Amino acid sequence: MFAGSTPITLYLAASLIGFATGTAISILLLILTVRAAKLRGETAAAFLFVTCCLTWNLSGLTHSIALTWGAPEQGRTALISLACQFTAAATWPLTVISLWKPLAASRWQRIRCVLLQVLAAVAGSVIVIGFWRGVLTDANSGSLYLLKESTPYNGAILLTLGIVIFRDRLVSQTMWLPSLAMLGGAFGATAATLSQQMLPFDPVVSDLLRAFSEQITLLIVLGAFFLFARFRFSDLFIRHSLRILLAALTAVALMLAYHSLSLLRFEGRLVDRQAAQACLEVLMAVPLLFVFTLVDRRIGECVNSWVFHAPNYRTLLRELMEQLTHLRTETEIIDAVETTARQSLDLRSAQLVALEKLASLEEVSATGMLKSNLPKLAWMDAVSDGELVELDRNDPYHARNDVELLVPVRSEGRVSHVIAVSPGLARRGLVTHEVDYLRSVAAQLGHRLDTLRTEERMVAVRSRESVLQQQVTEAELRALRAQVNPHFLFNSLNSIANLVMTNPEQAETMTLRLARVFRHVLANSARPLIALHEEIAFLETYLQIEEARFGSRLQVSIVVDPAVALEPIPSLILQPIVENALKHGLGPKPGPGRLWISAEADGNQVRLRVEDDGVGPENGATILNGGLGQSTGVGLENVARRLSALYQDHGRMTMEVRQAGGTRVTIMLPREKGAAA
Repeated sequence: MFAGSTPITLYLAASLIGFATGTAISILLLILTVRAAKLRGETAAAFLFVTCCLTWNLSGLTHSIALTWGAPEQGRTALISLACQFTAAATWPLTVISLWKPLAASRWQRIRCVLLQVLAAVAGSVIVIGFWRGVLTDANSGSLYLLKESTPYNGAILLTLGIVIFRDRLVSQTMWLPSLAMLGGAFGATAATLSQQMLPFDPVVSDLLRAFSEQITLLIVLGAFFLFARFRFSDLFIRHSLRILLAALTAVALMLAYHSLSLLRFEGRLVDRQAAQACLEVLMAVPLLFVFTLVDRRIGECVNSWVFHAPNYRTLLRELMEQLTHLRTETEIIDAVETTARQSLDLRSAQLVALEKLASLEEVSATGMLKSNLPKLAWMDAVSDGELVELDRNDPYHARNDVELLVPVRSEGRVSHVIAVSPGLARRGLVTHEVDYLRSVAAQLGHRLDTLRTEERMVAVRSRESVLQQQVTEAELRALRAQVNPHFLFNSLNSIANLVMTNPEQAETMTLRLARVFRHVLANSARPLIALHEEIAFLETYLQIEEARFGSRLQVSIVVDPAVALEPIPSLILQPIVENALKHGLGPKPGPGRLWISAEADGNQVRLRVEDDGVGPENGATILNGGLGQSTGVGLENVARRLSALYQDHGRMTMEVRQAGGTRVTIMLPREKGAAA
């Protein structure tokens, strides 16, 4: 190039494609670096590295455009652009070593790194000063050619020494693969330059090697992209860079198709060379565009799986949804979400924080270290509006809690919490698909919290309804019991009044028994249910009162199955039935009468039965399931209503005529369900 040869069309075409691609990728990397400046890291070294990449590609593009437009190769424009290009190439090893410097763990590594930085600075200064001196003083092209060819050797040697120093730190796949890519770019340029110098290649092949030695530096740019990107949009930038690179490769393939006739020595055999070139271009363009479409669709998946090792987020979200569905407390739900987010993304911390707690930061006392940042946090309004916030490293909340990202959680129509995410020092920055996953997790959390609160409100409403229903039932039962007591008292006092004149001693005994009965009634007035044996004991006392009136005419038989003696039954449920049997069945009957009272188990029910051999109902009326037929008196109607209030459809009373004469009343109650009622 410095020997006076004219530019080769093939070399210029490859250079234009390569440097245009490198410039586009470098601009993307510059945007990434500017956006990532708020994150932790050697931002000064990163900016310098990106500047070197952009300067190399932009200067190379300028140089190629100048030659394409006919500028002389030894002209001022071409030489200055070339000087800028190789100034960047001589400086970039120093920037790479500076980016690696934070990896130094031991004292000897830090010392070696400093020495290597000094060596890189000295070598780069010699190349840069010599190049610019030659350009500005119009030195002979031989010295410039020597400095130009020494640049790839300088980069390869320094990069190799850097990898040797940090070999124990570049152990993870995310570290050594980009490092190998950068090393491959440096050694590829060196090998191409050495081959071009040492081997007698055809001019076309020589120009291809020359273009390759300049464009292989794209590997250095891409390696740095993967190694130093700490920005949550880095996956998008990588995808776009790979698309740009894929487009560049397609352009190179089309360019080779255009020059294939020259490369394969077919010119002398063709009648129309331009028609043959057009035919080859079409034949190459169609399959290349088809392949480009297929590969472009796979780029995003490949970047996520190969570069970022992304899990199947759809499966993770489905599993989280199923897990949250079975949790019933807010604490359990929050713990599940925090654990899932932390483990699935390998985060140091993912903590749910109430928005009120974040707002309290604005009220911190001005005596603290955050005085200059108070009383207003710049991102509070954005969080309240539901925006995802990436915290600056100088932010007070980031400084105190090492939180880099706040993901809002919307519940009940407003932002109630945020997921405070801290990736940790050992982890790369969060990328787009990971942030989208966190958004989905926050949405699921907000939805589950809404559902939980709705369930709690429904439970509270049902509980209030149950309490109100219980209060209504108890009031109804108290009213029904209040009907029984005066009715029973009135009948008993009438019996005592009849005995006062005829048998005073018996009247006195009956009065004492009546007092004992009402003592029992008062003691159990607040209890809707009592044990069966207590009800039978009360009934025996009551019958002793009635025996004073009936005398020897009344014969009573009481049989209770011990298995049901402790079963809860409604208090005073048998007394009205017994009273009805005595008054309407045995009372009008001449001669002796029998009364049978029994209690026994019938499957999962308790059967209570009162029978008499009296005259029976006049019309054979039957009471079924608590419904009353003809009027049977206050007592039986009261019993039917109480059963309906306590058991709804689970308790019933029937009254029937016995074949041998008299009446049989049967009450069926659920076993061990009376207490719940």
